[in-house]
Amino acid sequence: MKLKSLSLAVVAALSLGVATSAMAADAPATATNNTALTQSAATGHWYAGQGHGFWAGGALGMGYVGSADSGAFGGQTNAPSAKLDAGYDFNQYVGAYASYDFMHNLGGSNLNLATVGVKGNLPLTQKLSAFAKVGATYIYAGDKDANQVFHMRSDSFSATGGLGLSYQITNALSTQIGADYYQNLRTSHGHADLTQAYWGMTYKFGQPATPVIVTNNVEVVKEVAVEAQIPTRSSYVLPYQNGETKLNAYGRYNLGEIAATMQANPEVNAQIIGRTDNVGGQAINDKVSSERAANVASFLEANGISATRLTVSHVANTNPIKTNKADTTDYVQRSVQIILK
Repeated sequence: MKLKSLSLAVVAALSLGVATSAMAADAPATATNNTALTQSAATGHWYAGQGHGFWAGGALGMGYVGSADSGAFGGQTNAPSAKLDAGYDFNQYVGAYASYDFMHNLGGSNLNLATVGVKGNLPLTQKLSAFAKVGATYIYAGDKDANQVFHMRSDSFSATGGLGLSYQITNALSTQIGADYYQNLRTSHGHADLTQAYWGMTYKFGQPATPVIVTNNVEVVKEVAVEAQIPTRSSYVLPYQNGETKLNAYGRYNLGEIAATMQANPEVNAQIIGRTDNVGGQAINDKVSSERAANVASFLEANGISATRLTVSHVANTNPIKTNKADTTDYVQRSVQIILK
């Protein structure tokens, strides 16, 4: 009996450890395309989608009784089972669950088991995670034989624990293998323990249809920027397509370098000037040049540069950049100029 109680204590300790690690995990981050990302404290990988949310699943398995307890079930040691379960994940590490299990003809009776409890998850790799469950189970036995060979009280309760592995197939769909342990089921022939091994599938609601791991563009920009610790130039010109105001890939690359330079040199400030060419009316050009400058400033602030170090202005087409007269293109004027000083 001490060994059985110790088994449940180990499962409970593992679940508590997983829940504690969730409190120490990094908070969710947001990529430039507004996709929610969650970083695993165990692997360091970034995961797409929400760490919290509802899920539902089902499984098939077998219930097993140890040889020492088989007498309590009329000598029978196994029976097929089916499982339905659902729950809510508070984050990627801990959640609550409820399940219903049906075991067919174990000791001359069908068993119905209803369980509620908490579930802890621990990421092991990009797609593989381990889980542990602890809870309480209400057991009802039906279809007892005429001789009452097997009897279990309808108000019987059991402490329950479980362990398993989960593999993520898509961002929403995963498959699991696991084992649940039910302690001290009360029968007419004394107490007995029951183990259920199962395989099943789980679907998590509200997840995007993207792969499990996505590229975090913000991190890529930071990696490029870290290499630029010493200022290599004091002026940048970020060109735009006609009418474009959002940052393009070329602009993000150069702003990553600017952000790293300013972080490595706290005394450096930036002057941001939004510009347009002479196509279009003055009101439109003022609006476009203002939005271009504001978007550049927002990017730098999001990458750790204080707004007090930025001077933001827009001139539309009233103060064009001086270029070689032989250059007849307007792309230089459709730009944001950044001057480091």
